[in-house]
Amino acid sequence: MLFHLLHHLTDLAAAPDSDALTLLRNLTSTAYGTASLVRLLRRPGRRRDRRVVEPGMTFITPGVAAAGIKATGSVASALIGRYRPTGVPRLGSNEDRAEAYRRLLDASARSFGYAYQFAHLRREAGRAANKVLLGQLPQAWELSSELIGALQGVRLCGSVHVIAAAETLVAATGDLDLNEKSADRFQQQADAVVAARDAFLDVCREDLAYTTRWWQVRRRIKERRFLREQAAR
Repeated sequence: MLFHLLHHLTDLAAAPDSDALTLLRNLTSTAYGTASLVRLLRRPGRRRDRRVVEPGMTFITPGVAAAGIKATGSVASALIGRYRPTGVPRLGSNEDRAEAYRRLLDASARSFGYAYQFAHLRREAGRAANKVLLGQLPQAWELSSELIGALQGVRLCGSVHVIAAAETLVAATGDLDLNEKSADRFQQQADAVVAARDAFLDVCREDLAYTTRWWQVRRRIKERRFLREQAAR
């Protein structure tokens, strides 16, 4: 291959200036021979791989790729951590507290309704109702446990004033004397439970921002108009 290249170079030097076709042929042969010599002299194993780069493509080093994967993983983890399926409240949100407040309201309503009927049947039927009431004791214990559990849920996530109102409600419910023979005294105890429930409901509405705010002028006007109409009846 080397002698072939030298032969063409010698012919190129000896070619006359007027013979343009011969000169062009010699130049082409020389270029071909030079390329062949370069390929021949290249060491085995040192051949570089050719990379085709499309427009807009850039080479990414392993360090840059690792950093990108790490950043992407951090963002994905943050998004997954904030994601909640439908119906599952986010921790510390208004929905989280509202769920605990509703649970206590439901438990207190069931416990109060059961105690009221229990005491009424005890006064009206007397000893004849003992057998029926004795069979309902497991249900009474279950309702009491549910009420205490709901109170613990409010203590877990509720505000301080909401917890105080919840404890007052549960205490008033526990003060109901199911063996009270006087209907008037039992009604006073029942009225205390209703007042404690209303107070708890009001502080829950305030804590969850369900009440009318000072900037909601139109809503405040409607509420005041409704209250005046109720008072006029």
